[in-house]
Amino acid sequence: MLGGQTVNVREAARTFVKNPAQRTGIFLVVGLVGFSFLGPLLLAHDPNTSDFSLARDALGAPPGPSRAHLLGTDALYRDVLARLAHGGRLSLGIATLATLIATLVGTVVGVTAGYAAETRARAIDVALMRLVDILLALPFLLTVTAIGAFVGRADTLTVLCVLGLSGWGGFARVLRAKTMQIRALSFITAARALGAGHVRIVLRHVLPNAASAIAVLATTSIGQMMLAEAVLGYLSLGVPPPEATWGRMLHEAEPFVGTRLGLVAAPAIAILLSVLAFGRVGEGLRDALDAPAGQTPPKARLQADLLLVAAALLLIAVLRPAPVAPPIAARPPDRSPMRGGTLRVATFVNVRTLDPALAYDEAATSLSDLVFARLVTFAEDGRIVPELARDLQVSADGRTYTFFLRDGVVFHDGARFRAADVARSLERTLHPRTPCPAANHYASIQGFSAFHAGKTPHLEGVRATGDLTVEITLERPDPTFLPLLTLAFAAPVCPSSGATVDAARPPTPCGAGPFRVASWEPEGPIRLARHGAYFVPGKPYLDAIEWHTSERPTSQRYKFEHGALDATRDLGSQDAALYRASPAWSGQHAFSPSRATNAIFMNTELPPFDVRAVRRAVALAIDPSVLEKVRGEARETSRVLPEGIPGAEGIPQMRRHDLAAALEEMRHAGYAFDPATGRGGYPHPIDYLAPADTFEQQAAEIFAQQLARIGLRIRLRLTSYATYLAEASRRRTTPMGWAGWKADFPDPGNFFEPTLSSRAISEDHSQNYAFFAHEELDRVLDAASSERDPEARRRLFLRAEEIVRDEAPWAPTYSPRVFEIWQPYVRGYTPHPVVPQRFRDTWIDTIALAETHTSASLGPASLLLPFGARRGAPWR
Repeated sequence: MLGGQTVNVREAARTFVKNPAQRTGIFLVVGLVGFSFLGPLLLAHDPNTSDFSLARDALGAPPGPSRAHLLGTDALYRDVLARLAHGGRLSLGIATLATLIATLVGTVVGVTAGYAAETRARAIDVALMRLVDILLALPFLLTVTAIGAFVGRADTLTVLCVLGLSGWGGFARVLRAKTMQIRALSFITAARALGAGHVRIVLRHVLPNAASAIAVLATTSIGQMMLAEAVLGYLSLGVPPPEATWGRMLHEAEPFVGTRLGLVAAPAIAILLSVLAFGRVGEGLRDALDAPAGQTPPKARLQADLLLVAAALLLIAVLRPAPVAPPIAARPPDRSPMRGGTLRVATFVNVRTLDPALAYDEAATSLSDLVFARLVTFAEDGRIVPELARDLQVSADGRTYTFFLRDGVVFHDGARFRAADVARSLERTLHPRTPCPAANHYASIQGFSAFHAGKTPHLEGVRATGDLTVEITLERPDPTFLPLLTLAFAAPVCPSSGATVDAARPPTPCGAGPFRVASWEPEGPIRLARHGAYFVPGKPYLDAIEWHTSERPTSQRYKFEHGALDATRDLGSQDAALYRASPAWSGQHAFSPSRATNAIFMNTELPPFDVRAVRRAVALAIDPSVLEKVRGEARETSRVLPEGIPGAEGIPQMRRHDLAAALEEMRHAGYAFDPATGRGGYPHPIDYLAPADTFEQQAAEIFAQQLARIGLRIRLRLTSYATYLAEASRRRTTPMGWAGWKADFPDPGNFFEPTLSSRAISEDHSQNYAFFAHEELDRVLDAASSERDPEARRRLFLRAEEIVRDEAPWAPTYSPRVFEIWQPYVRGYTPHPVVPQRFRDTWIDTIALAETHTSASLGPASLLLPFGARRGAPWR
């Protein structure tokens, strides 16, 4: 009713249903509601349960559509259709309730402001409208995202409140104007003259006449709220996993755009149709309620939006993922290594420094191996062998190392390498004015403390006893000392490099390695050129190496396929799967090991993990073998030490997946659980800490499913990496979560000592996230730190593994591997077991490149050339 005229509901309904666009909107809304609320009841699959009995498809993507899974499965092998239905119910429920909150708040604010306008209470109107102006001045999605990030931990209630309390500004603005319009009408004046109070006027006259505007705004708002909730989910600020929402599904499907477009399309089209449906219904309500009596409904118009959706569905149905491009050149026949050519590689990180006293990241490790020779290095089989030293001797007490150096070694600046350069370079690295991040690794050298504190001018334990003989004396026997000498920190540098290092202005890297730094632009490519005076005869084969930095993995793939890169190791998991599945690339790729291990840590000071049996139950219940299906680079492990660590040979796997034994351990702990009925188990949810949007999050979702089978309810706590580090290292804060460790140097002691010894425990910055203190483990690690006999040391680390297995402060899960691929004309390269991207013996088959270049230039006409002409001259 407005101004004494009653809205004819029947006429409005007739006008609404006569409009084809609105009928389509109603049909879509009914379909959406039916699918969202009936689908979860009718579908057999649990949306949060993985089916790892399935196999990946031929392109390495999750299993596609089948009779059992009509829309296929997602990255964690969960049924997409079931997740779409449950996600629709959650998204629609949140959007509807958030709209209700926004409608109530917006109506109260708008009606109050409109009723107070142009009265003695207009200050209320001004204050409320300034608040609305501030809210509307900010982009809606940006406001929602900022509030979600500020709140931190998200759950359904949080998302609901964030959306509802940030979406009422538009309601308030429209209803203020509507209220001012109604308040100026004569029947409001008459009601006031008859003595009606303000509340009665608002309830009996203002709100009924504003109902049509409220209905239109609320209907349209549901679609907008669904879009906003999807954005929050896509940005990982919405309802936390494993719960399905359409935005979260879209986020999780993003890596599969090139291999399983349907994974992206399913939630995207659901979101699009929802917004279109509620938008059309809102438009129809507006046209029907505001149309004058007797007005003819608008003529049907082309429904272009739905046609676009239909076209997208058709495109998805016929589109097939493009295979990876074949190699630039065919695999050439065996030839003797040849000199010449430039190898082009890239890394996705920026190399900040190459000075061996400062550089500590993996990209710098690869580059420094090519620029700086060391006293000792790792051979192809992982053994430590002399490099700049031709021989070495160790004293009977294990404290003195004597190195006999090669004669004729020349630095990049032309200076001859002598024993004094070893002492000078170590003093340069360990000097108090050099900010070396690993100086304490060399604390066992005699006189280190005094020299590093600036109390003595020279390092007492390092002496040149001859022109080509150097002696290093330790305070105590240290079996890790030789592995430490393989690091760049101990590499001899040119005399021109100075006595200390200024981190702000480090000198040009200069060593005695096979390549010298020819040019280096900040955040740009690094060019290494052959060191003509390298001490190994005939090496290196390459003229140069171009190392491009800050190259995104997607860019690296396309540059690699077009020949702009010759080798890469930074491809995404899905791209790597495509290459592994391609027969054309067989023999041109391999996995290289990583000095890293990953595990579930259990805080032994917090319940329920202060009970040993519960920790053992977790270790027995998890089955990390399924992780390899999710990411091919993950290699299952049940021990702390990853494969390939020198000194850990022969140590067997420590644990097996045994659900029955895990249930028995839960019974011993007093938390018996019946899998058939779901009764029993630990009564409280347990927070599991992991960095958001990482493979560790995916692994946590899988482990949560597996631990539910023994009665442990896991609640994921996903944070930024900085927050993860702060919470995991703070005492009595985090009951369990992901623990990952990458060794500073390849020695077994560098895995146990920093992560599981009692010495690694502190109140706020503990590296022992399990806060595990075990006297025998400490004694074993102490003995291993001074044991010189390799076999005896191996037995000590075997005992350390057994203690971790039996006490279960950690449940090791997987070790990462790195996928490397190279073009067929890149010869002599095999991933090194310790040093990444060691290109010392690599060579370019320039004949094969010349043949490829000739064929590409002439096309089919190249077949008419004589064989000798086609063979071409060396190229590049």
